[in-house]
Amino acid sequence: MLSIMGVTMKAYRRSLFFCIVALAVALAVVAIPSARGATASEVLVDKSFHITLLRTVDGTLAFPNATGTTGESATPIGVYKVTQKQVDPNWHWEGKVHAPYLRDKTNGLGIRWIGISLPSYGLHGTNEPFSIGKDVSHGCVRHQNTDVTEAFSMIATGTPVRIIETPISQQTEGMVTDFLELYDLLTVMGGSR
Repeated sequence: MLSIMGVTMKAYRRSLFFCIVALAVALAVVAIPSARGATASEVLVDKSFHITLLRTVDGTLAFPNATGTTGESATPIGVYKVTQKQVDPNWHWEGKVHAPYLRDKTNGLGIRWIGISLPSYGLHGTNEPFSIGKDVSHGCVRHQNTDVTEAFSMIATGTPVRIIETPISQQTEGMVTDFLELYDLLTVMGGSR
């Protein structure tokens, strides 16, 4: 096997790949300051990396997310449009109506709802902040309430929403999940980005 300074090419490529992935995730989570407050021209949800990107003319803003599990609860891949936005939504679930999150902490939508052109699917906040970075929802895309509040003001009705899945190895997925769990912990504890 070919070796460069005692390191095999296979090990070198693996290390390089992990460095590139780590850099991409770090850059995605660190927002470009000029993009804050701009209007999003596109929303890109990457299910594999659990990242929602808001593309603007001034740059890209990124937020960690949680997506659907498997089977019928999988977040559907495709291109959609934002059809509705709601502040402090009621949540209709299994025959029960939950009051807005600030009055009813069991409201799974959190404090914002951004509906897309696939009925009953959307981007929203959460009442389970430690679920971010995982495949746990019933198909919607969850965000920290602070993140979805910021994104809400930047996303207009009609904005395209593209949901993709990037194939990654299980080891890389584990690293990304660990990183996002740390991000969520710092967010919940009051850390700032």
